Amino acid sequence: MKITVDIPWRRYALIAELSKKLDDVNPQFGKTALQKLVFFLQEIYEINCGYDFELYSYGPFDSQLLGDLDLVEHWGCVVVTRVNNTFGGYRIRPTENVDSVRSKAEEFLDDPKTKKAIDSLVLNYGAMTARDLELRATTVYVERSLNKKGVLCSKENICSLVSQIKPKFTAHEIEQAILDLGEKKHIKIAA
Repeated sequence: MKITVDIPWRRYALIAELSKKLDDVNPQFGKTALQKLVFFLQEIYEINCGYDFELYSYGPFDSQLLGDLDLVEHWGCVVVTRVNNTFGGYRIRPTENVDSVRSKAEEFLDDPKTKKAIDSLVLNYGAMTARDLELRATTVYVERSLNKKGVLCSKENICSLVSQIKPKFTAHEIEQAILDLGEKKHIKIAA
């Protein structure tokens, strides 16, 4: 009898790939940014990353993603360090072994659709702070939830809900995030 194990190499390789792509782009690429960027890959770019995001303290979150990050770090492919600056948090950086896990899912990462999505993700969101990513990810989450329920996705409806979920953001910040996402065609806003 042949024994097989399903290993989600795509998920692990994606973490490695993002650590490489964002190493020189975002000094704040940490756990929160990872959560939001992978959420964007699934929701905006429609890349099946294998996660099931739910709304949490800092926006869309999947605990499995943190577990996967721990495993990729355990293998020595990335290093996660605590950042002692004004905001705190973590920084994820690739190591010299990063390609060892990436090679396990090259077909997925080098697929033209995935490659284009990751490049666009890095260009559009890679340099943003965790705070800006939190606001935009929550906005996308709200817009997707309203669409699923058949509720009109007007700027006012989205802004009102995001404001209730994230009261730390001003109405102006939320409106700017909605406009930014709308201009990029990453959310659909009803007239």
